[in-house]
Parts: sequence; structure tokens; C-alpha cells
Amino acid sequence: MSVEEINRDMERAQEYEETTSRVSPLGENRFELSTEINRDMERAQEYEETTSRVSPLGENRFELSTGIIIAARFADKLRRVALVSLNRIVPRDVIIRDVSELNKELFNRLTEMKIGKLDLVKIVVEVRFNRDEKKLYFENVKITRYYTEEQCRAMNSAISQEYEKMKKELSQIKATLEQLTKSI
Repeated sequence: MSVEEINRDMERAQEYEETTSRVSPLGENRFELSTEINRDMERAQEYEETTSRVSPLGENRFELSTGIIIAARFADKLRRVALVSLNRIVPRDVIIRDVSELNKELFNRLTEMKIGKLDLVKIVVEVRFNRDEKKLYFENVKITRYYTEEQCRAMNSAISQEYEKMKKELSQIKATLEQLTKSI
């Protein structure tokens, strides 16, 4: 991922956070599409021509992947991937409704994992569409966190320091044991 792509994603993430319009319920199974969702539909068509990150797993079963993105963009990206890959099988309002519920759950998981907005993640989820219930079911959600070189160095440094500390403690314990065995 180039610096330009990262900067563009960071700008989009900030734009996303500032946007407060969401899907507004109008009644049973009816939703008002916000400008954000209309924009997503346009971008989804672009993505369809390039790369849709989806793998068919069987009848009405797919694996969706966001690819590597900054965490702040996960909801936007997952919604777009779902719109691109499922739009021929699943009604748009069902996709938007169910993916928004998944995004709420994912947000909670990301915060529990202490993943920051600018951390790199990849989210892969299996989705199954039940035609009778007109509902998407999400299974086997996998969140992969990626670390920068600096973060890896910092973690390695902390582990190395802990290792050296334990090594000193172990040598002190060995010395104490040797003294005890000599005194016996």
C-alpha cells in the first residue's frame, strides 16, 4: 500500500466519521438511502469492475474480505464489498440492514481488541443468505491486525527487556541454590 493510498484512506476515514447520516427506517422493511449509501453504490460498481473481494463457498454462501485497510474504514469497506458481491442475490435493503448490524458488532470487537482507528486490519467473514427469512447470517468472523515495523520493534524491545530481567532473576536463583547446596 503506497503512502498516497494510506493518505487517501485516512481522508476518507475522517470524512466518514464526520458524516452522521445513516440508514433511516421508514417503516417495516423500508429504508431511506442516505447520500453515503448512494455514494457507496456508485463506488461499488467501480469495485465490481476491478476486484470484488468475495469467494463463493456454496449455494447462497460467500466469504467477504475487506482487504488490508485502516480500521476506521472497516464499516464503509465491508458495506461496499457486500453491496458489490451480493447485489444480484440479496435485496439492497437487506444487505444494508444486516451489514450495519454486523458493523456494530465488529466495532465492539475492534475496541475490545484495542485496535486504533489508524491501525491496519483485514476482516474476513462468511455470509449466508436465507431467502425465506430475507436475512444475512454472518459466521467465522476473522479480524487480522497488522503491525508496522516500529510497533514490532517496540514489542520486541519490551519482550527483550523482560527476557533479560528474567534471565538475571534465574541466575540469582541458581546462585542461591548453589550456595545452599554447598552449605549442606
